[in-house]
Amino acid sequence: MAALLIAAYGAMLRLDAFVGKYGPLDRPAWARVATLRVAPFARQLRPSHVRWGRIAQPYVGGDPYSYLEHAREMTSFYQPHVREPIFLATTRLALWTMDGQDAGVSLASAAGSLLTIFATYLLGAAVVSPAGGLIAAAVYAIEYDSITWAVDGWRDDTFSGFFVLTVWALVRFRERASLGRALALGLIGGAACLTRLTALSFILPALAWILFERRAEGRRRLEYSSTALVVLGAVVVPYLVSCGLATGDPLFSVNHHTAYYRHAEGLPSDAPMSAADYLRTRLARRPLSTLDVAVVGLFVRPFMTKWHPLDIWVRGLATMASWMAVAGLTLWLFTPLGRLLIFTLLAALLPFAFTWNLGGGGEWRFTMHVYSIYIVAAVYAGIVAVRAFRVRPAWCEVRWRAALAGALAIAAVLFHALMPWFAAREAIAGAEAVSIEAGPRDRVFFRQGWSSPRTDGNVTSRVSRSDRAAVHFPLPQKRAYDVVLRIDPVAPQAQNRVTVLLNRHLLGRLNLSWNPERVGSYRLTLPAEWVRAGDNEIALIPDTIVAAASAGPQFAHLAPNERVGLRVWYLRVLE
Repeated sequence: MAALLIAAYGAMLRLDAFVGKYGPLDRPAWARVATLRVAPFARQLRPSHVRWGRIAQPYVGGDPYSYLEHAREMTSFYQPHVREPIFLATTRLALWTMDGQDAGVSLASAAGSLLTIFATYLLGAAVVSPAGGLIAAAVYAIEYDSITWAVDGWRDDTFSGFFVLTVWALVRFRERASLGRALALGLIGGAACLTRLTALSFILPALAWILFERRAEGRRRLEYSSTALVVLGAVVVPYLVSCGLATGDPLFSVNHHTAYYRHAEGLPSDAPMSAADYLRTRLARRPLSTLDVAVVGLFVRPFMTKWHPLDIWVRGLATMASWMAVAGLTLWLFTPLGRLLIFTLLAALLPFAFTWNLGGGGEWRFTMHVYSIYIVAAVYAGIVAVRAFRVRPAWCEVRWRAALAGALAIAAVLFHALMPWFAAREAIAGAEAVSIEAGPRDRVFFRQGWSSPRTDGNVTSRVSRSDRAAVHFPLPQKRAYDVVLRIDPVAPQAQNRVTVLLNRHLLGRLNLSWNPERVGSYRLTLPAEWVRAGDNEIALIPDTIVAAASAGPQFAHLAPNERVGLRVWYLRVLE
């Protein structure tokens, strides 16, 4: 009952968001009552400073528009189509309940979000405790990003709901195999695949993991696992056969989208290419860069883009919850069930890990399905901490686990910090133009004498904090290179020139220009005799440095008396 009340509260928040974005509805009768009579009450259930921006032209362009179009044209459930059938069928049903209004697609996505809230409770209850499940569901229910995406008509909320339900079914099946649990796993997993076919990336490996882990149970476990696979196949295979007969590609709904990402990379996108071939091509062309993108897409970006809106409710809650999630995920490494959850999480992220940096592939919605696992991990850490005060664990056990966790953390930090260097070197060696940009992972390039990265509009830059600051960059061969510096003086009225050194050799003196609408661009040639195969350094020495306070409001984030010289966007090594 408590879980249903939390889901109802989440529904009220999402109703408030819908009316704030799209306005009230005058039909059908139930929708008129909900948006005109219930919504004003729902408005009182969220912080007063939260606002929903009104959308002037709802569902124009993008996937929600295509879902509406495809749902209205839907001829059969297993029709061959670029969009899997579950969300199209849900949207078609929602359109029927809304008298055919476009708002039906919002109802469909909001229903998926409510399903995710309840599924998060089930998963939390199975992994932690019933109370832990309620806490996890409540956190997801009030999450601002979840609320705002929920009413916009995307299928990601529905996929999130079936993903979390599938993970819950996997946990229960691992705990005890039975015919009922095998049937449930096959049916729920099939629904996840028919929402996004990429769900196969985690369902099949997770089931294999459970089968191997519980291999001592022998034939009984194998029989029930086979039952789950048969049911999963019975649900999914008709769609694959339908697509295969119509298009020649059973995985048409997955492979079709490689054209978008190839276009985003500036590659030919007219001819069809499978996702496997696309990934194989990327790995062959730039293996280190692709590995770096994948590691960030698996371990960093999905986690870092979450949590922040929790501060809307309680200041500091986002920081506390994120660190608790890190602790929970670390603790899971030392339990069999925890390792299954981490493995499933990573496998579910795999289809998005290689494309988050292309086009719109980094949008929050693409990884919203794993948010519930992060939240459950945070709740798990909290419960463990509470229990630790009651039952003190053996010190030797705590010590070796802490040492292992610390070693893993150090290795991860070093990999994350150093990998951009090797990815840049690989690209330069492949005769590609590479920008050494200021940003969140630029520490290996901007080592000393720089401010923290700061974004103004579309430009992220660093400011030199001494009379001499250097940008380090890798060059694979000792030969001449052409580079472009994008830099600006911090005080155009006082700074006219900058001296540029390459590996302590005088490369030249640049006359600085100033355009408030565009960062200055300066092309230089690096002589072969001064280039090193490996780490190279370009030092920038402005003719004068000034106090940050005199450099204008753009540098108000720096200490007023701090001496600053140049604003640097990037160094680009040309092909």
